[in-house]
Amino acid sequence: MNSEELALSNISDEEFRQMGELMRELRNIKKDALFVPVARLQLLYLDNQIEQVKESDPETANKIRKFARGVAYNIASFTWPGWGDTGSISSEAQELGFSAARVGLEYSKAADDITSNILWINGAHALSAKQFELAIERFEAATEIATTEIDKLMQAGWIALTRLLENPDEQSEKTFDTAFNNLQSSDHEYAEFFASQLTTAREIFTAEEKDD
Repeated sequence: MNSEELALSNISDEEFRQMGELMRELRNIKKDALFVPVARLQLLYLDNQIEQVKESDPETANKIRKFARGVAYNIASFTWPGWGDTGSISSEAQELGFSAARVGLEYSKAADDITSNILWINGAHALSAKQFELAIERFEAATEIATTEIDKLMQAGWIALTRLLENPDEQSEKTFDTAFNNLQSSDHEYAEFFASQLTTAREIFTAEEKDD
């Protein structure tokens, strides 16, 4: 194929902007299932951009990595089954999401800018994949770099939920209740919402255990 053909040239900055606009429209019309493949195109474009400038312009490469981390997070978030409002998510989609979470974490490491959010989504996917020790490791790492009290309380809740799902007994139930109550009783405006996410995830993953 002729590499000089315009149709086979690299995606332009304007086309990349249009992809972002398309993603917003897909969200607006509730076509979330189509959001992920478009986000994948974005991620591939950004990864190619990083490869092109990482040696010649490390600062720009890091800026792109941070943006790409957000795209990877979105893919991971849209393919995580623990939200309770995304409908059925196939095992293939969950595998893609877990991969995107790992890619996002690698971008963070390369940019020397690891965030609690990217660690959390890695822990969340590990939890849904029943990789409990890895999930705890990621949640604990997120706790270590958390800069707000609500973030620390959230991570504590997810650690407690992971231990409860791994080994449901009286002690893990008590530990979860304590972590949940600490989060729920926080004076943060979204404390109740964050606590409800724990409850929803617990119901979803407990139901999956019963189905198995």
